[in-house]
Amino acid sequence: MGDPQFATGHDQLPGPEGRRGPELPDASKALAVDVLVHGAQSRAQLAKKSGLSAPTLTRLVRPLLDAGVLVESESVRGPGRGRSSALLDVVADDYRYVGVKLTSESIYAVLTNLRAEVLASQTLSEPSLDVPDVVSAVAGVISRLQEEAGRPVQGVGVTVGGRVDGGETVADSPFLHWHEVPFRTMLAEQVDVPLFLANDVVGLTMAQQWFGYGRTYADFALLTVGAGVGYGLVINHAIVPTSVSPVSHLPIDPHGPLCFAGHRGCMTAFATSGAMADAVSLARRRRTTYDEVLDLAEAGDPAASRVVTEAAHAVGRAAAAITSLTGVERIILSGEGVRLVEIASESLHAGRVEYACGRASDLEPVIWPMDFLEWARGAAVVAIQASFPE
Repeated sequence: MGDPQFATGHDQLPGPEGRRGPELPDASKALAVDVLVHGAQSRAQLAKKSGLSAPTLTRLVRPLLDAGVLVESESVRGPGRGRSSALLDVVADDYRYVGVKLTSESIYAVLTNLRAEVLASQTLSEPSLDVPDVVSAVAGVISRLQEEAGRPVQGVGVTVGGRVDGGETVADSPFLHWHEVPFRTMLAEQVDVPLFLANDVVGLTMAQQWFGYGRTYADFALLTVGAGVGYGLVINHAIVPTSVSPVSHLPIDPHGPLCFAGHRGCMTAFATSGAMADAVSLARRRRTTYDEVLDLAEAGDPAASRVVTEAAHAVGRAAAAITSLTGVERIILSGEGVRLVEIASESLHAGRVEYACGRASDLEPVIWPMDFLEWARGAAVVAIQASFPE
């Protein structure tokens, strides 16, 4: 979903609430995360990747084994005639996390293991946008997934479209019409599990960083389209504080349509699902949904085809701007509305190269279709990143 106005970044990342047990050394934590993200590895592999000596690696791994964060799994034989070495791994199914994504219409929730593999899911209609009603509904769905988990849940992540301050307060959410809502504290009164609150694009970016396309890249950007335009950035394996507004309101055409903020021809005016549906509805003189717009475009309807073509071109322009301003060439395009760039791939490319002056990135964007349950999975990853390793 993303957000038409607000930022993703460290000010929205959850704090350390919910961590338990003795504090592990940072270097040990980094090794545990490497194993979680990249799978079972031998001590030799980890030492080579990290540049650590064998004795240092052994010292850093020991507390992880003692705490049960890592375990030794099957052995693999190294090159030459040396003896076999045990692989270090996590037991992902020993952990349970819940992720909840709030929209103006529905609550999407998933139960995952430590590697964010979805084990169960629930979707329910939002009872209302009144905060107490939403808190009660979210607490209920968390309780049901806890029962389904059959074991303790290590953490719950909740994400919303909008600005989240300090992992505590929904400072401003235009989709939910909330302002300065201390949502985490209110929910914690009904849920006895470590809770983490974040912006929804932060969650998606985290999911890509640890368990998605971004896992193999030190640098990448995530650009989402749907009800809003979202933007996340990772450089040198770290999420970078970014303001989404320069992308969601990036000027595309000074003669284009108006967005809700009064900007003419920006990304929000061209590429959000509501703006596209409104444009085609006006042309066809009947209410047309976003999915209908895409279906009509595929069928060759002139009005829908033009709207989708212009939207894909705008997304290409935004991707090119991100690369130009950050130097990051790997762009992941996603969001519940990303099907538009699959339909109009040529327009997406044209937007990317329009002002490139022969210097466009050779890397084509990765298109990652998804649904709202994937947003919920991103919320679970917020909790995983905040609490692993304990």
